Amino acid sequence: MMRARLGFIHLLTIFILALPVLPGKAQDTIDLYKPQKGSLIYWTETRTVPRPLKIYCLRLDLTCPDLELFTLPGVDPDGKGPAESTLTPPEELFAKFKALAALNANAFAGLPGTENDIGGWYKNRPVDIQGMVVADGKVISPVQNGLTAFWIDKKGNPKIGNPSPGDLVWQAVSDWSTTLVLDNQVVPEPIETALHPRSALGFDETGKWLLMVVVDGRQSGFSEGVSLYELARLLQKKGCSQAINLDGGGSSILLVSDPDGKIRTINSPSGMSQRPVPVMLGVRKSNQRKTATDH
Repeated sequence: MMRARLGFIHLLTIFILALPVLPGKAQDTIDLYKPQKGSLIYWTETRTVPRPLKIYCLRLDLTCPDLELFTLPGVDPDGKGPAESTLTPPEELFAKFKALAALNANAFAGLPGTENDIGGWYKNRPVDIQGMVVADGKVISPVQNGLTAFWIDKKGNPKIGNPSPGDLVWQAVSDWSTTLVLDNQVVPEPIETALHPRSALGFDETGKWLLMVVVDGRQSGFSEGVSLYELARLLQKKGCSQAINLDGGGSSILLVSDPDGKIRTINSPSGMSQRPVPVMLGVRKSNQRKTATDH
């Protein structure tokens, strides 16, 4: 009897050790691309220390030939005019471009002369995108001083840092406020203590995988947000050697297409509804590539 029990424990130990290990304390891990398992997964983490937190992570295998990163811009309402995009509900951008997953990206500002627009950030409002945006090789918004781009070349290699003349930028979005991790070093100082909802992305030293992260905030007892320093440490601990902060606050959102094809908002936006945004960064099937500015 004792020998049989020890044999069962031995087999159970082997089974547990064989389970895949994900960064962090994974809950509700979902595989979004069944043809190549593990190539696109997401999971949630619930923490109580240092405060209540809900963290949502999505990881893309950048070496998977079936999947690619791409930029989802809103419509440019005035061509060569001052607007670069219109604010669009995230689910509309997601559905239009047939994404498998996407998160909000660049910050944005109203156009000159609209500072007193009492409507706020409403659907179809023309805006100026903050920082660089490139979609399938087309520049939507140029490099902006003080902001750092995350970009992909045509071979799918990830980069952080504004491109040099002659670089072939295929997709690009930009950080907001600060980079988070550069060459494995945390950039924000611990003195950064303001807690907010946050969106971020990063990749490993080999450039083989990319991580998208959203942390909910401004929801007492549920998820109270993190500082920029805490966000940087979070991505560093998950193996990111390079990472940037994206627009956060009420814009922070992460969407996925479930295996049954339904669009799902996996986080809880702080405004309890989706804020329209001018651009997102997403994942699509490589064979669904289309010009991002076709309307």
